[in-house]
Amino acid sequence: MTNVATDASAPPALTAEAMRTADRYTIEEYGIPSFTLMESAGRGTADLIRNAHGPLDGEAVVILCGKGNNGGDGLVVARRLYAAGARVHVVLTSDPGELRDDPARNLDLLEQLRDEDDAERLTIAVLDTLGLLTETTKQLSPLLYVDALLGTGLTSDLREPIRSLVDWVNDRPAPTVAIDVPTGLQSDTGTVLGSAVEAEHTITIAAPKVGLLVGDGPRYAGSVDVVDIGIPAFVMDRVAQAPGCVRQTTDAAIQDWWPARSRDAYKYSVGTAMVVGGSARFTGAPRMASMAAVRSGAGYVTCACPERVQSTIAGSLPAVPTLPLPTTKKGLSPDAVDAVLDERADAMLVGPGLGRGEHTQALVLDLLQAADCPVVIDADGLNALADTEGDWTEHATSHWILTPHAGEFRRLAGEVDLTDRVRTVQEYARRWNVVLLLKGQPSIVAGPEEPTYVGSTGTAALATAGTGDVLAGQCVGLLAQGLSPLQAAATALHLGGAAAQRYTRTRDPRTLAAPDLIDQLPRTTRDRLAPSRG
Repeated sequence: MTNVATDASAPPALTAEAMRTADRYTIEEYGIPSFTLMESAGRGTADLIRNAHGPLDGEAVVILCGKGNNGGDGLVVARRLYAAGARVHVVLTSDPGELRDDPARNLDLLEQLRDEDDAERLTIAVLDTLGLLTETTKQLSPLLYVDALLGTGLTSDLREPIRSLVDWVNDRPAPTVAIDVPTGLQSDTGTVLGSAVEAEHTITIAAPKVGLLVGDGPRYAGSVDVVDIGIPAFVMDRVAQAPGCVRQTTDAAIQDWWPARSRDAYKYSVGTAMVVGGSARFTGAPRMASMAAVRSGAGYVTCACPERVQSTIAGSLPAVPTLPLPTTKKGLSPDAVDAVLDERADAMLVGPGLGRGEHTQALVLDLLQAADCPVVIDADGLNALADTEGDWTEHATSHWILTPHAGEFRRLAGEVDLTDRVRTVQEYARRWNVVLLLKGQPSIVAGPEEPTYVGSTGTAALATAGTGDVLAGQCVGLLAQGLSPLQAAATALHLGGAAAQRYTRTRDPRTLAAPDLIDQLPRTTRDRLAPSRG
């Protein structure tokens, strides 16, 4: 393992393979036995269960255990909850003789705990039929089920009897707590493999698994807590560099990145941004992007737009000067490139509402090749790249931020499989040599070499027209202030999602319109930066 910089403010989420690497390194190089790691996992899980779902004294808990390490964790949980006064019923999916190593040792420890005078408070049974299990649980009236069946190793659809057992537990009236990942959920992609446990609460070991954050993961995992089992932080940071791993956007991270503003600052010193967009049909997009750039802290924002709509756009942007661009019948004139480049800009956004006229698309390509500042490419800027007959990637640089949704991404990349969204975004960010922000829930940001970030904020309220224009405007406003393209994209994603969450705290999420995000940004930014700003 090579040395890498750590980023404690943005905790990692790991793939199954990265987690195995961390376990192996901790056991072999750091000297912590695997049995101790399992004990720590089970103890921490039991403590979180008691805190979230207790008191458990006298209450029944049914723990479903496979024969692997996830089942071993479940056996430690059973022992701990039994010691805390719960009535524990353990269901093994295989004969006890099939358990090996640490799970076998923990089964033996559990069996030794049983008190003959109180035998009914701890029972251990091998799964026979679901009918018999149903009768048993009716008598117990469990407060809670614990899923310790398979863990992170699943790569193909569930097989019997596990699949039927998963469907059975989903039909129970009591909630289910999953250990590490809900059984049936692919731990790297969040894909449901045939069927999956619908957990109310997932307690994941050592670090979140990527599949809990993406795909169907958030719906099946419920609330997620992490148990620290003693793996050193430097080990977690190192394995997080592996393909498929991500870091989560956090308030602490954006506080670290946020640009300081000196007492003698003036509008040009804190960043100048240019928004190139607009057409007869789409005048709102560049207006929203420009105001988002202003609300993100850029000191001077210019909106460059077709001369035919300049007065319309200018009338609703009193804080943003406009630059009229010459047009032709086929869109913006080639002369518009010089007009844009003659203006001062520390960062540029190209695309919102531009339209797809032939001359407009040619201008976009010429402008991208000529620009000597960081550029955000969105909407019709992306369409211009997709429609060009040449290889636009020859001119791409790591100072570009591309902000496609899934449909726009497929226009650029072809019919790619987005099942593993994280690895796909990472692959194309490297292939194209750009920072790629793939919008979705959650959105993912990757660069050619830097860490990958997944948005930890956001809500379905963002599924409305114009929110992408706001996001692109935030990106260019942050770029203009000196954030790196990756930092700008991740910060914009985090704050934009938080603004939507703030809106929905007092309003129906279905009523959100894109301008509402802009209105929420000042207060959201203050709230999220408050811990470091006082």
